[in-house]
Amino acid sequence: MVGLMTLQAEFQAAVLDQLRRSPLDPAAQDALLQALSSAAEPAQAARLNEEEPLTEWLGETPANAAQLEFEALRRSFALRRQLLASTIGSAEVNELLATGSRQTVHDRLKAGTLLGILDQGKWRFPLWQFDAEGPNGVINGLAQVLQALQVSNLAKARWLQKPHPVFGGSTPLDLLRQGRLEDVLAEAGQVGRGQD
Repeated sequence: MVGLMTLQAEFQAAVLDQLRRSPLDPAAQDALLQALSSAAEPAQAARLNEEEPLTEWLGETPANAAQLEFEALRRSFALRRQLLASTIGSAEVNELLATGSRQTVHDRLKAGTLLGILDQGKWRFPLWQFDAEGPNGVINGLAQVLQALQVSNLAKARWLQKPHPVFGGSTPLDLLRQGRLEDVLAEAGQVGRGQD
């Protein structure tokens, strides 16, 4: 039981460290910490240990908090690589949109009418944002949604592609393609405020 308590303390410390870095507001962080504390009370942990080994419930437990953080970073970088897999560079965007210069692409990026992710010193642009029938060659409403999202460009790309229960399991991109800009904007305004 003492080993379990040590593991619990290390886990809570790692979670607290991640929460401090998260965009959640302090009230949401406190609520999450309180839920974690109550879920990991010794009696409940002992019951879980009796019913099934913790390794089956949680998977292999890293040796320390640094290992927990490394595993979280590994997952984050894997997600980043996945998000960047379907992107193109400035020259390809210029070709698609026939802008005449790469500077125009960068001007649109700066103006928030295109979404770009800086990767190894070069801008990469997710392909899903382009629409030959959309205004200025992108999905209708994208610029307004990008402006409403007050998070990093990588987080914007992730949020736009992630299915959300509030959208009936659809992604914000699906809704934009259906012309439901107001629904997407209503939720986008909450992202980064503990509601995403």
